[in-house]
Amino acid sequence: MFQMIGVELCFSIMLFSWFSVMCLMLLYLSMNNVCLLFSWEIMNCMSSSVDFDVVVDWMSCSFSGLVCFIAGCVMVFTMSYMSGDSNLFRFTLTVMLFVLSMNFLIFIPNVISLLLGWDGLGLVSFCLVIYYQNSKSLAAGMLTVLMNRVGDCFILSAVSIMIVLGHWNVLCLWDFEGFVLVNLFIMIAGMTKSAQIPFSSWLPAAMAAPTPVSALVHSSTLVTAGVFLFIRFFNYLGNYYWFSTFMIYISILTTIMSGVCALYEYDMKKIIALSTLSQLGVMMMSLGLGLPMLALFHLYTHAMFKALLFMCGGNIIHCFSGKQDMRQINNVSKLLPVTSMFLNISNMALCGMPFLAGFYSKDLIIEGLITGNINLVTLLLGLFGVCLTVLYSMRFSFYIIWGNESSDAYTNISDNDMKMIFPMSMLVIGALWGGFVFQSLFCLFSLEFFLPLFMKLTVPFLIIMSLLFSFGFWDKGNIKGNFGMLNYINSTMWFLSSFICYPSMSLFKSISNSSLKVVDMGWFEIMGGQGVFNINKIMFFLLEHWLMLMFNCYMIVFLVMIFLI
Repeated sequence: MFQMIGVELCFSIMLFSWFSVMCLMLLYLSMNNVCLLFSWEIMNCMSSSVDFDVVVDWMSCSFSGLVCFIAGCVMVFTMSYMSGDSNLFRFTLTVMLFVLSMNFLIFIPNVISLLLGWDGLGLVSFCLVIYYQNSKSLAAGMLTVLMNRVGDCFILSAVSIMIVLGHWNVLCLWDFEGFVLVNLFIMIAGMTKSAQIPFSSWLPAAMAAPTPVSALVHSSTLVTAGVFLFIRFFNYLGNYYWFSTFMIYISILTTIMSGVCALYEYDMKKIIALSTLSQLGVMMMSLGLGLPMLALFHLYTHAMFKALLFMCGGNIIHCFSGKQDMRQINNVSKLLPVTSMFLNISNMALCGMPFLAGFYSKDLIIEGLITGNINLVTLLLGLFGVCLTVLYSMRFSFYIIWGNESSDAYTNISDNDMKMIFPMSMLVIGALWGGFVFQSLFCLFSLEFFLPLFMKLTVPFLIIMSLLFSFGFWDKGNIKGNFGMLNYINSTMWFLSSFICYPSMSLFKSISNSSLKVVDMGWFEIMGGQGVFNINKIMFFLLEHWLMLMFNCYMIVFLVMIFLI
């Protein structure tokens, strides 16, 4: 039946149905101010119980509905983008498993059961990154999965420390002797999953996956898992003064690094990935300022316009025969007018243009940064990150939409494919009105900062000045006065792969190999199976030897007695 109707259409209908159910649940929970908690005790040993908990509150319902809505749009987009793929059924099932893992992460507040979604996201993302079976995809997949495994190890370490509590429920923790280590491990795990410095290099490498996967991964699933974990643990993380200070500096550094590197990148998908990294830095900045609800608000609005941006990029790549280099793609505004319009809307929402989706959340976070207890240098660096977003977005538009005539002749390019236009039309509504709707529905998203008028107008002023500056900054999309060394440093993401990722992965690999040889293949074998086998072998050999000796002695005595008698 799936093959007759179309497996992507069936799964998209399922996802849109779940989105409708989550909307109804959200209305019920919000109007009645209730939260549902289901708990199933799987095992109880030595006063420690292993439970499978499911929490259904406004946050989990809204996030799950948003994930399934974007995944449904991605499924419709896949029907056209992956139409010629011979393994389409396997690809679709893998994407659905990815969405299921994200829902496990959203609804489960238990740290042990949380590993179902946390590890599931890492392993399934590896399968999706290496979907195009070549050496480049394998290298990107290994970098992705190994860097995410670093965070998984810290989650497991937190689980082992929390055994002294007798439970692992996130909703009812209390302070104990090792609670500082638990929060530190949770923070490092969230940084690895959300690709904060120094764990940032895997996120652009994950662009080796198909574009529908990138639209799903970089909007609402894998990279936002760390932010969502921080929001769940914020009541405990916010009690430590070092958390806010550390997260502000790390997030601002990540925002600046991704923005500067995007100015020197030519791969279209990598530029969009670096913009995701920049917005993740903005969300982490909000958490460092003590504003977790604004981080969740920006996560929701960012998911809408970033999925739209990836779909527009995917449609351009699909129409231009798989080309991703911006220097080979020009004059899209005449060839693909509808896609160009959607791309401009998503880019403006990304920049925080007034009254688009990104403006409502991003403007509040910048106002929180202005009123926060930080120094002037940190404030200026944060505002500089906002300006960089406008600069690389304008560069992207200069190259793709308003570039010169292409030397190649494309005769079959059009915007007539409704399987691509329909999901983009659904998401453009969120990019236009999502911020206003979310702020109207959730009172926690509508914080008020009382500032003088010139401070209130800081963000729009910076956006307008960045727009004007970008017209003189670009020379046909290239930076005027481009230096070779700067180009090399920024194209390699400040050597993060060479100095941070590979050494850290090799360190963990060497530690695991040493533990394998020393523990599993060493004393554990001696004290375990092989040791018990050798001890039994020696004991049975001695018993056999002494039994034969005693039997011979008995026979000699028996024969002597018979002879005497």
